[in-house]
Amino acid sequence: MTATLDHPAPATFPATGRTVTARDEPIYLRAETYTLTARQIVLVLAAHLARYGDTLGGRVVDPLCAVDAVMRFDGADLTCWTAGRTPADVATVLARAEHIARDYFGHHFPAIPW
Repeated sequence: MTATLDHPAPATFPATGRTVTARDEPIYLRAETYTLTARQIVLVLAAHLARYGDTLGGRVVDPLCAVDAVMRFDGADLTCWTAGRTPADVATVLARAEHIARDYFGHHFPAIPW
């Protein structure tokens, strides 16, 4: 399966009501079959957290492996995990996903304005 995310559709996040796109953001991660911005990395990690719980903080699942698995098997819909969740739940998952991304990628990981 090939996932290309150069121009994903805008997503509205219930936590803020803000519509965001990755079109104008620089690519942060390049893989063989996809590229991701920092925002998309957080969304992918959030999708993993929403489905499997917080297995990324310890030595259970490497965050980069989680990113690759979500991109390969779930496809390009990076916001489907927000359906049926309260704005507070979405904000909590996004905050945890961003924290994991910062821990994993280091201090060069950019701040994401949600």
